[in-house]
Amino acid sequence: MIYVNDDYIDSAFFSQCFQIFSAHPQLKDCAGKRVAVCLQNPAQLLALCLYLKRNGGSFYPILSTTPRLAAKRLADKANCHIVIFDIEQMGLTLKREDKDQQAVLVQTSSGTTGEPKVITRSWSSIDEEIESYVTTFTAPQSMTPLIACPITHSYGLICGVLVALKRDLVPVIITNINPKYLLRKCLENSGHLLYSSPSLLHSLVQLYPKQELLHAVMTSGTVLPQAWFEAIKVRSQYLFQQYGCSEAGCIAVCENPDYANQMGFPLPHLRVSAGSDVTSPQEIIVSKNKLDINTKDLGFFDVQGQLCFVSRSDDMINVSGLNVYPQDVENVVMELAEITDAVVFKRADELSGERVCLQFVADTMIEPSRIRQWCGTRLANHQLPVDIEQREIIEKAANGKINRKALSQSSVSIAAIG
Repeated sequence: MIYVNDDYIDSAFFSQCFQIFSAHPQLKDCAGKRVAVCLQNPAQLLALCLYLKRNGGSFYPILSTTPRLAAKRLADKANCHIVIFDIEQMGLTLKREDKDQQAVLVQTSSGTTGEPKVITRSWSSIDEEIESYVTTFTAPQSMTPLIACPITHSYGLICGVLVALKRDLVPVIITNINPKYLLRKCLENSGHLLYSSPSLLHSLVQLYPKQELLHAVMTSGTVLPQAWFEAIKVRSQYLFQQYGCSEAGCIAVCENPDYANQMGFPLPHLRVSAGSDVTSPQEIIVSKNKLDINTKDLGFFDVQGQLCFVSRSDDMINVSGLNVYPQDVENVVMELAEITDAVVFKRADELSGERVCLQFVADTMIEPSRIRQWCGTRLANHQLPVDIEQREIIEKAANGKINRKALSQSSVSIAAIG
């Protein structure tokens, strides 16, 4: 039914898990219960997800590395009834007494622009998304999904695992994200479709044998730097991108994108509005069942009718009334051969209101003056980075996203000299 790394998990395992859940004092009558699940074993986590979905329970997956007290706080905040840490032991009972009127999948937003929000989606909404995704995005119908991202997030759980099961495929859930291990799994599965984060994909293509191509890769969560996009595209037979949000799930899928921010055609069960061209991006708004979801992302439709992402509206930098989109600056900085990663964000500025700030990672020490000179020939004055800091690593969340809001509130650690 699935693989977890190199271990095959058959349907008998899931049947056995269902028997355990059916006899479990807190899970046997799960209808209306909201269950937080923090398990090390992804197969057990998936089994409990399927059990709760089938029997009218709500499911809140929590990353297995979360400490118990932190998991309890998350479960309390998500209004759960219990937290399960071991499927054969009693879970931790929380204070909630009433029941869910509708069974839901519970998730939290990434929190990259503020406090993470608790988001619930009905199982019928999830099923609708899966059906739309499978019938529209047919290219991977016979590909082997390698899911090298957490299945506690909708990208890995819904688009990776649940879509694969809907297609009667055997997904491979990879928890060992060592690039060399991932390399081996890709080479073993010649018809693979790798779901992963941009940074891991970029690391993988550096290791991949020059005479070989990755069969197919999917990215989501953040826009690839243009340099990474080109490096991955040239080393992949198929490159896919998708765009979505926690409230709506997957919104658009792109097959063979021409550029890094091209996110594809919206899925047919949704109506999507955005700007009409690159010069006038507007907030991407998703409509479904008379409900509008404001994504707080800026985007536009290109001449092909494909949705293109520009920036989080919160991430846009206003320099003396002129808009700066971080991706535009990051792409220019990443054209410097020594720079391997970069993030652009804003800080408050007494004179211009906001100023452009840059953190970068490079193979060698690079003077800020060289970056300013490089950018000065390729960007307008208001786009030029003012604070420039070289770091050993740029911190990212498990889904590959960067918390630009936290960066904007940080102090400059290295003086911008040179």
